[in-house]
Amino acid sequence: MHDSGITTGKPLQQIKIQQTLSVLKNRLKLLITGVLYLLFTWQDVFALIPDRRRSFDERRANVYMIIPAVASLPGAGVFAGVLGSFSNINDSGIDAAFTQAETIDAEADIHLRAFALREIPLLIPGLTFEYWFGDIKFDDYNTHLPGRNSPNFTIPYKGEFDYFLLHPSWRLFSRRLNFSYYLIYFKGFSVNEDGYEEEIGEHSARGEVLLDLTDDVVDPRTGFRLRYAYSMKAPEKSILGENSTNVTADEKEEVTSRQLELSLYFPITKQFTLVYYHQQFQAEGREESEDIIPGGSLELRGYPGNRWSDRYGITNTFEGRYTIPTNTELDIYLINGMLEGIQLAVFYETGQVSPDQSGDLYKDLHQSYGFGIRALIEAIVFRLDFAFSDEGNETHLTIDQPF
Repeated sequence: MHDSGITTGKPLQQIKIQQTLSVLKNRLKLLITGVLYLLFTWQDVFALIPDRRRSFDERRANVYMIIPAVASLPGAGVFAGVLGSFSNINDSGIDAAFTQAETIDAEADIHLRAFALREIPLLIPGLTFEYWFGDIKFDDYNTHLPGRNSPNFTIPYKGEFDYFLLHPSWRLFSRRLNFSYYLIYFKGFSVNEDGYEEEIGEHSARGEVLLDLTDDVVDPRTGFRLRYAYSMKAPEKSILGENSTNVTADEKEEVTSRQLELSLYFPITKQFTLVYYHQQFQAEGREESEDIIPGGSLELRGYPGNRWSDRYGITNTFEGRYTIPTNTELDIYLINGMLEGIQLAVFYETGQVSPDQSGDLYKDLHQSYGFGIRALIEAIVFRLDFAFSDEGNETHLTIDQPF
């Protein structure tokens, strides 16, 4: 029999309405089931969140460390200088840090200094403020080209810049949930390839949400952290300064970058923690541009800083940390505080960048590995890492854990 295509029974529109209602009813059942599950199991869920080993807001006052140091910084050469950190100054809750250093080898000629005030309390509970200032002058600095196929040679660069950062944060539930805003301003000049000075003044801004379900803010050993950062439209002018006018229309086109970081902390024994760190980033906008638009750069310690950057990128790191408790009170000329432990670390990292989200992002991965030592002085972590890759080795001397 020939099918005329005429439907008998219920009208087609009524059938579609019933199908839609059926889908909505099933989704409502799932939602109600989920809500009931959370209502009856919320205590079990919260039981999985590790207790804090200590309260960051109740840290001891006037702990400090000032260390003269000679170290190789990634992509910059060997530096000599001083590094200082102060925790909870006069029981105000305010932290401070500073550094001043200059290169001492022929690889580069760089002078830098930086100063920061952190954890400045504001009127609302949990709301804090942070201010950074730094300046850097380089007469001979080498930088790499961006892109997946960036060759292993550097481009000489000259210039002088001032760096400003304003960073308000709202930290809730014992710092387990954090909302942050960063406003950054660069001002200075660089010497282009033709030998002419080019003035630069530029704002950038980003927002950040951090979920921190670990046992410690400074040195976590169990739990996890999830961080999501995204670029925001920056002002043309602020209390920090004003953007320069020598920017092309193409450069003014907005580019949105996003970055996701996940850190997992597994306590294998009381003293040994295995850490897994995952980073991924991407940039959207200016798709028609012939320039490479970086969404970020890989966090691979065996390569110079910003060695690998492109529109998309991904990093995976495994790090083992073995802590030797010391609990030794230090009160010497340059250090004041409890040396809680010495931490030994080994790490292995892989990563890759790509101009798109194709499978190439997971091929021909760059690899980095190394070891480090950390001094745990209450709320201060002094870190020295030695890292290696197929392009050489790098030394990292800094404050705070890498993740």
